[in-house]
Amino acid sequence: MSEQGYLDVAPFTEWMGVTLMSAEAGQVRLQVVQKTDLNNRRGVIHGGVLATLLDSAMARAARTMEEGLELGGTVDLHVQFMAPAAGTLTATGFVDSQSRSLAFCRGEVRDTDGVLVATAMATMRLRRAGAKAR
Repeated sequence: MSEQGYLDVAPFTEWMGVTLMSAEAGQVRLQVVQKTDLNNRRGVIHGGVLATLLDSAMARAARTMEEGLELGGTVDLHVQFMAPAAGTLTATGFVDSQSRSLAFCRGEVRDTDGVLVATAMATMRLRRAGAKAR
């Protein structure tokens, strides 16, 4: 549990099987392994899973920028799907720049073979420890 009383990991991404691979200032890597529950009707990973994975990687990257920083929410999210996704997926979220209240992020998802399957850009609202949620 964070200082603000939030769970450290979202139950939805936990259910998806998302695992944290690495985290450093401004960059986070997450991974998820394909399972039937994550597939679309064609047997590849559903686009919503890719969007969630990208959103989570960028949100977690935003929280690495300073001690006590908490995500206030995703302001916008733009996802580009480039190829069908299958196997083990690795998402990397990056913080490109940050103001006092916003982080501007980008992310990518690659499959087991390193093929780029999706990219994204997002703006994340930031909240510092002790700030009231709106």
